[in-house]
Amino acid sequence: MANTLAEHVSVESVDDHYVSTYLPQKMGNSAPIAYGGYAIALAIHTAYKTAPDGFHLFSVFGHYLRAASTEAVMKCMPVELRRTKSFVTYRVSVEQEIPDTGQVRKCMEVLADFHRDEPSLLAYSDHPTRQYSHWKDCIPSERLVDRSQVELGKITETQYHTFNTLFGLSRNLYEGRPCPEGVTAQNMMGLAKTVKTTQDELSPVAKSSADWVRVKHALSTEGEQMAGLGFILDGVLSFLPLAHNHLFLEDVEACSSLDFALRIFSPRPKMEEWHLREAVNHHAGCGRTYSESKLWDEQGNMVACMSQQSILRVPVNVAKI
Repeated sequence: MANTLAEHVSVESVDDHYVSTYLPQKMGNSAPIAYGGYAIALAIHTAYKTAPDGFHLFSVFGHYLRAASTEAVMKCMPVELRRTKSFVTYRVSVEQEIPDTGQVRKCMEVLADFHRDEPSLLAYSDHPTRQYSHWKDCIPSERLVDRSQVELGKITETQYHTFNTLFGLSRNLYEGRPCPEGVTAQNMMGLAKTVKTTQDELSPVAKSSADWVRVKHALSTEGEQMAGLGFILDGVLSFLPLAHNHLFLEDVEACSSLDFALRIFSPRPKMEEWHLREAVNHHAGCGRTYSESKLWDEQGNMVACMSQQSILRVPVNVAKI
């Protein structure tokens, strides 16, 4: 079983494609469905294995075609679409062969763009939407939902176990420190639905959540760094609208990502260092939501951003009313 993030995103060359070294695991879902960040991370790592030296990833776009199983490795097939003096582009198909049936199921289609370094005519970046506490002043994420919350009556024993089942994987791979100014730090990622937050009077699109993150174990290559970046930024976005609107996963029929757009602004981030991640929800309607995460290093430079549309399906018993 994989123990480090580098192992979770590792791929092995097999003929003309790559295969994940380990089985993907679940996170944010009680069913045997793999965390979507695996498909993103493995596709990125595969593209890096294929890209020529001197080129750096700057954008990745993809569509989730179906949920991935936790019972089969993931196969990544890269196809070069463009190669010029400045740019290289790959399409990467991610699929699984289900062991019981031998059926091949396509999970994701990805476009990955690489760029050779060029000098900057202008250099600046955006800032978070509000002032957040420094990581030194934030509690570790494992203390956000601990047994003391059960003893105080803020959450039930069942909710406590549900939370640790859904989000236990991330704690083993990267350290997180929720910023107390954010919504999810105050309502325990939406678990404490009745808790009043300091942002309750704001419009849903004006609310935000943030945390500081850093990978616990070394990432030895740029490909591992970027794969880890994609793995981390995929988190939170699909269920963020729930947490920002006093809802949790039991209130919906389905809540999962449909597509993503990852843009990288710093070509060689070090994910073992602390980064601030801020997440906001821009739109909800027609059974979908649109949310975005941005990432800054400790010096205030925006490193990357990821946006996603997600399904947010009304529960069946409510839809029939």
